[in-house]
Amino acid sequence: MMDRWDVVGTSGGWWMLAAMAIVAAAIVVSVWLIVHRPGAHTAIGPTAIDLLRERFARGEITREQFEEAKRVLS
Repeated sequence: MMDRWDVVGTSGGWWMLAAMAIVAAAIVVSVWLIVHRPGAHTAIGPTAIDLLRERFARGEITREQFEEAKRVLS
């Protein structure tokens, strides 16, 4: 006669393997989300065009210099 523990013992290994696979997948997904989080690769400071506009607004460069620099940066 089969004991209750024999039935659980034979299939228990598969459940443990499945649980370990789920935990491993959760770890991989978590690390991927941390590395590839939205906004991770965006510039923190102003862009070159923003700085150029500021210099033009302050009168540090002429309109021709602004247009030439904007053409080069684009």
